[in-house]
Order: sequence, then structure tokens, then C-alpha cells
Amino acid sequence: MTSHPTALGLLWMVAVVALLVICDLLGGPHWLRATLTLTAALPPLVATLIVLSQTPRSHLEYEPSILTHFFARFLALFSAFVFWLGSVVIGGAIAVQLADESGTNIETAWLVAGDLFARIVPPVTVLLYCVLIIGYASYLVRLRGWSAVPTRHRIPEHFLAEAPRTRQIVIGLAHPGLLLASGLLSTLVTTALTLRAEALLS
Repeated sequence: MTSHPTALGLLWMVAVVALLVICDLLGGPHWLRATLTLTAALPPLVATLIVLSQTPRSHLEYEPSILTHFFARFLALFSAFVFWLGSVVIGGAIAVQLADESGTNIETAWLVAGDLFARIVPPVTVLLYCVLIIGYASYLVRLRGWSAVPTRHRIPEHFLAEAPRTRQIVIGLAHPGLLLASGLLSTLVTTALTLRAEALLS
């Protein structure tokens, strides 16, 4: 485990994805699929949270170039504009749908609104989860790089200094590629299996 912690993390992810496929073939419940999805990303995510929680923000600071600085600001403003415009359009569409389906019946309007809420929240939650995973992975790249067992990194030397084997395993599991693969791939696979199950039931 101390020599190849990242490889063990990949094997864990593959095993959980295989269980997801088996669960889909056997018609397993949705709560079991959700649990398996969280389990797939659990080892690298927990290791990442431990590493980031023990790393001061100063270890992530660097001086970006002028081009990088203004390009990042442009992307932030453009993303904010797109999300704002999308929220306006979606809000208008929901209002029209509520008016069409419920008319003047307030009880029906609340039922339709609750149904729309239940449909919108899961994909938004998945999107925010993916953004969180990508953000954490970018921090890991700056902290430890892409090596499975990094020799040069910015992780504090006092982090698990009293347990060097545990330190090596945690740093190995907190790999940006492993976090991206387990977090995003398992989410996509579970989403695809859920959509397929819903299509078969409809």
C-alpha cells in the first residue's frame, strides 16, 4: 500500500464501477447506486480533505502572469453572465410551464412546482459536486503534482510526520488524477445507469 497507493485507489474505483454495473443489471434500488457512487470517490476524497485541511493557504500561493490574471478574471465574469442568463431563461420557462399546467389552481401549481424542484435539484447537485472535485484536483496539482509518490511537493513536512507510512498512503491517495477519475467517472456512470433505468420504466 505504501509503494502503490494510487494504483490501489484505481482498483477500488474499478471495483465500485463494476458493482454499479451489476446493480443495474440486477435492477438494484436507486439508494444503493447513490451509496456506491459516494463510495467510489471516498478514499481519494477523504485523503484530499485531510491533506488540504492540514496545508496552509500560503503553500498554494504563487504569482501568476499578467495574461493568466486577466484571463482568469475574464472567465469568471463570462461564467457569471452565462449562469445569470441561464437562470433568467430557466425561471421564465418554469413560470410558463406552471401557468400552462396549473392555470389558476394554487394546489396544482404547488404540486407542479415541487415536481420541477425534484427534477432540477439532482442534476444541479451533480454539477456542483463535479465543480468541487475539479477545484480540489487543481489544488492537488499545485501541492503535489502528478507523481504517484511525489518527492517534491508543497505539503507541510509536519503532516503525519510521526507516521511516515500513513503519510505516504494518504498523499498517494490524494492524487489529482485519481480524484478526477473516481469523482467524475463514477458520477457519469451512475447518472447514465439511472437515466437508462428511468427510460426502461417509462
